[in-house]
Amino acid sequence: MKTVKRLLSYMKYDKLKFIFGFMLLIIAVSTDLYAPLVAQQVIDDVITPSAATGQSYGSVLVRLLVLYAGLMLVTAILRYISFLLLTKTANKIVKIIRDQAYRHLQKLPIRYFDNLPAGKVVSQITNDTEVLRQQFYVVTISNVMLNVIYVIGTYFAITRLHKGLGLALLVLLPLMYFWHKMYSKYAGKFSRQERELNSEINGKINESVQGMSIIQAFQQEEQVAEEFNTVNNAWFEVERKYVLLDSAAQFTLGGLLRHITLLLLMVYFGTQYLDGVLGISIGTLYVFGDYITRLYDPIQGIIQQMAFVQQAIAAGERVFKLLDTSTEEEAEGTLEIAEGKVEFNQVSFGYTDETKVLKNIHFTANPGETVALVGHTGSGKSSIMNLLFRFYDPQEGEIRIDGQNTKESSRKSVRESMGIVLQDPFLFTGTIESNISLENPSITSEMAKNALEKVGGVQMISHFEKGLQEPVVEKGSTLSSGQRQLISFARALAYDPKILILDEATSSIDTETEEIIQHAMDVLKEGRTTFIIAHRLSTIQHADQILVLDNGEIVERGNHDYLLRQNGKYAEMYRMQKKSIAEAI
Repeated sequence: MKTVKRLLSYMKYDKLKFIFGFMLLIIAVSTDLYAPLVAQQVIDDVITPSAATGQSYGSVLVRLLVLYAGLMLVTAILRYISFLLLTKTANKIVKIIRDQAYRHLQKLPIRYFDNLPAGKVVSQITNDTEVLRQQFYVVTISNVMLNVIYVIGTYFAITRLHKGLGLALLVLLPLMYFWHKMYSKYAGKFSRQERELNSEINGKINESVQGMSIIQAFQQEEQVAEEFNTVNNAWFEVERKYVLLDSAAQFTLGGLLRHITLLLLMVYFGTQYLDGVLGISIGTLYVFGDYITRLYDPIQGIIQQMAFVQQAIAAGERVFKLLDTSTEEEAEGTLEIAEGKVEFNQVSFGYTDETKVLKNIHFTANPGETVALVGHTGSGKSSIMNLLFRFYDPQEGEIRIDGQNTKESSRKSVRESMGIVLQDPFLFTGTIESNISLENPSITSEMAKNALEKVGGVQMISHFEKGLQEPVVEKGSTLSSGQRQLISFARALAYDPKILILDEATSSIDTETEEIIQHAMDVLKEGRTTFIIAHRLSTIQHADQILVLDNGEIVERGNHDYLLRQNGKYAEMYRMQKKSIAEAI
């Protein structure tokens, strides 16, 4: 019920449409329930007397038929308008929920995404919210409301015609309650399993699409298909149980109760003779039969809607689980970066409390300096950058920029004067220009062009007919790795950061492009603190400071010439790379 209440609370965002639609629904049900009484008059006041006397009652018949047709027309129009209003309300609510979920997603810490398949997140914001729209706010709200009003109105009409029969039919209420409890118990379980499995299926598909080149290159199609088939079979088994439950609870039991009630009704009225004459008119008997049918249709409809309600509750739980995921506490301070001096003071950090990936890191990067971080895979280079950007915070020690503790400032202000180029650059669907500016209105087309030119991208633009407006698909898959890297580098420069981070920025480009970027870096270093993470030691020989990391600790520091003279770990790495290059030639 907690989830249902929370879903219903969103109705406040379009309260007037909901109330007006609800009122029209009540009027529509009232006109529809009056129609059998008109049919009763046709039978008792026209057909029966005409059959007995042979007289024509044409004028009465025409009047009643016009009234009946009018009632049906009004009912149809009001139900249409009501459904339209409620559907518009549903669409607006789901838009709000999606906006909230997506905005909340942007605020979640990076660690939230570390072990979470992208397909599951996508499923929560798209599939689950669509289930809420169709099966709760559109179908369930409108249909359950309609059916509840029909049940109440039909009970009221039957009681007015025959109090005893109305009271006798109240026995259906506890029966319906236990019916609902039994159904909800199992349907809720199946719905949650179904949503989880649907999410897992989305995750498998997303992973397969992203890694299709690897799957095909290593001939793992059968293995991946088998893994998918396992999850799909689990979904199929849950759906099979769901179908069995629906068939038994919704259709078999509902139809049986309807027929039993009609049978008892005919038996009861069939015994009500007064002086050898049936104590009820044919028209009245028709009305009772019609109302019994109208009573069971909405009751069965409500039970059928329980399947949708359970699916919606399961979907709502998953959406609210995302919305309720705690965001990181945000400091209120604003970090003002004027020079770009960076200090790591005895910083220790681990992605888990059990294992530290950085241990007592201590160094200072002065404004305008180029600091290189080198070391074998897993030595902690990228973790230092993650801390600098406040993707994570250290468990021990502090990080200061221009003398200000980054923990005491908002993450947004910390990142405002920073730029980053990753080893695997990510490009968005759009154009070359939009991928440089990221749609920032303060970065003009001219600024984007200048940034690309500074990193040596003039020749790249000349290859494209539309220049900066050349379309870019998701991840920039139609561009070469060098072109993607140049665009990513230009993006960082266009934002004119005080602190620039190059995380393996030259690892996936050719030697010629590397030379272009190296030259651009030399031009842009003045007044900007630059951090370089590189496996190619040839790209950092002119760095002001080189930090050599091993197992999360700084084991050597100094410039290129000094470290070579020390004949330590850096010198060993340099000689090995030089030898590998010579052998390759």
